[in-house]
Amino acid sequence: MIYNPDIVSLYSMNDFLKSRRLYMLVVLPFLVMAVAFLDGYFPGETMSRVPVKGSINIAFNYLDKSWLSVIGSLIVLGVAYLIFFINERFKLLYQTTTLPSLLYVLLTSGMLVSLGIDNLLISVFIIILAVERLQLAINDIKDNHALYDFGMLIMLSVAVYPKFVLLVVWAICVLFFSGRSTLKDITALLLGLLTPVVFLTFYYFWIGSPVSLPDSFVYNLLVGEYIHRLPVVEVVRLGMLLFLLLVALYNLSVRYSILTVNQRRGILSLVSMLIFLTVTLFLIPGNYYDFMYVIALPLSFIYSQYFLTYRTVIFGNLMFVLFLGACFLTYMV
Repeated sequence: MIYNPDIVSLYSMNDFLKSRRLYMLVVLPFLVMAVAFLDGYFPGETMSRVPVKGSINIAFNYLDKSWLSVIGSLIVLGVAYLIFFINERFKLLYQTTTLPSLLYVLLTSGMLVSLGIDNLLISVFIIILAVERLQLAINDIKDNHALYDFGMLIMLSVAVYPKFVLLVVWAICVLFFSGRSTLKDITALLLGLLTPVVFLTFYYFWIGSPVSLPDSFVYNLLVGEYIHRLPVVEVVRLGMLLFLLLVALYNLSVRYSILTVNQRRGILSLVSMLIFLTVTLFLIPGNYYDFMYVIALPLSFIYSQYFLTYRTVIFGNLMFVLFLGACFLTYMV
């Protein structure tokens, strides 16, 4: 038998991507700490951003930079573990795997190093909790409590970070292809969406400044600038991620017929979420780089679906190398 090291390396990467082992759950904290450690080497002053305060404002100004890095790392790690939990519980992908959690950490690593933590990252953590409730609603059609929780968490995330306001529209639209579009389902969702609004309105009346609620929300919704021009490195990075996304979506369309009904609805809900988030980037001015925190949520599942099911080993490995290259370019922006 002829030993070919190139072939062995190709199949070793393939085995890593499709592994069912859970050792990555132990490795992830060290990976996140390593990313946080890079903060001293990639300070990221070139990334311009404007402060965004929500109707529920969480202040971090009194914390020094090291504590901000620790808190940001813990939140990113928490989101990564929740991604694993969602896939493991609702079987969105084809097997038990930590790959989507790893992809999320890699996609956001440059953001964590350069941007630290603000209201957006807190909102992203709330959104991943909302996604979990949505998947529960898809898999248990008799449970309206999950839809209520889903609506409440989505509106709460918007209250913390107003620029995610289009996710409210997504929350309503996603019901109609998630198998939950009865009058009771819609009512449960709307009640969930209204609950944070009622409590916030009561709070602002209690402190004697009800007028400041809509004014503050609109100001923080529109603060910032629209995307006019991006660095060449960022354009290249987006091109690489977009090409990989198109390949992954094509692969999903080919394998769509063999998915279970709940898998179809679960994956389509994430694809639709990605569409609404992409529209948000162009319709609402804001911090462009920060959005990778939330866009990486659906991307981690969509990319993982491809990496777990590709058949051509060489091409699949090349796509993963392309993905790693795109993540590395984040540090050069």
